[in-house]
Amino acid sequence: MRIAILGSVALPVPPPAQGGTEWIAYFQASGLAKLGHDVILFAAKGSKKEKGYELVEVGGGDTVVGSRKREAGSGKPDVESSIPNSSTVHSQLSKFAPSDFPNKLQDNLNIESSRGLRKENVYLSQVMEQLIERKDDYDLILNNMRGEAVFLPVAKMLNKPFVNVMHLPLFDELVEVFRKYNTHVITISNAQRKGFDELNYLATVNNCVDTDKFTFNPTPQDYILMMGSITPHKNQASAVRIAKKLGMKLILAGKINDKKYFEELKKDIDGEKIQYFGELDFDQKVELYRNAKAFIFPILWEEPFGLVMIEAMSCGTPVVAFGNGAIPEVVVDGMTGFVISNNDEEAMERVIQSIDQIKREDCRRHVEENFTVEKMVKDYEKALLILR
Repeated sequence: MRIAILGSVALPVPPPAQGGTEWIAYFQASGLAKLGHDVILFAAKGSKKEKGYELVEVGGGDTVVGSRKREAGSGKPDVESSIPNSSTVHSQLSKFAPSDFPNKLQDNLNIESSRGLRKENVYLSQVMEQLIERKDDYDLILNNMRGEAVFLPVAKMLNKPFVNVMHLPLFDELVEVFRKYNTHVITISNAQRKGFDELNYLATVNNCVDTDKFTFNPTPQDYILMMGSITPHKNQASAVRIAKKLGMKLILAGKINDKKYFEELKKDIDGEKIQYFGELDFDQKVELYRNAKAFIFPILWEEPFGLVMIEAMSCGTPVVAFGNGAIPEVVVDGMTGFVISNNDEEAMERVIQSIDQIKREDCRRHVEENFTVEKMVKDYEKALLILR
């Protein structure tokens, strides 16, 4: 197959720090190329070029709110803190100044609030231009970019099969457009399809994790971890309340999407019991996963997948999550963690106290059997071959 993969114009592929979709697009490109397919990856400036696929750099990779476009290792935490008895992470983080607040909006106080969206639209128009100019170099389009609807008239004009990977939730207006164009849709969980039964679903392909990099650790330290964008629907406030009630150390990490929400969280961030590490580079993130006693995920929205959960479990760290969206598809309740019904904080508190009954080896095995790069790539290949 000759495949045009639309990766991301919002961040480089793969991302220098936080960014799940961009990792999936990278694994698609490199993995499908290794299987013998001709791949062109359209992705933001700074994306990784490998021998197996052609890279077309499109867009600036600088439109994600709260993210810092930077090279790995150059980030700075917002609260000076360290993990007790973890000299590796401490040495990585202690050299950074705590005063660097990673909210990109602070650097753009004199720019209208819609500038990021407008820039991204410019980048998407550049992608469309490239798709038109390179129309004879590929046979189908595999899209991972948000703003997916804008590509549909172009794909129809080019008479190219267009396959959209749903990294975000479906919604009524988008579904209407998908129906109009009979768009091929790949969901990343079955939960995403709830309420939208009549679309042209090609497959469900779960996300993956690189198990060679997210390595197993059988002996964690005494803290719980929550990793993800700081925003109300991710619900870090619940994690803080639970940690305080249990008297446990909590580490929060991730870019700040909602500054006002973070200002409320900061009241409880003391740098000791409640710590915030900001958006970290890859090695620092893995170190936090590996050493956590449990990963907590009290999300309040219909989670499309939750890549952070399989990253944690790959390191052997059990997951305790509110059972919204795809959570029950990813976490095996009672074996790789606990799935909590009805957003019940008290229930989450209780199971965290018994987290030692979960075998970290079972968490790792669950990932190895269901969420590897190799399995995901083969599932994409199987789905795309239907269109040949």
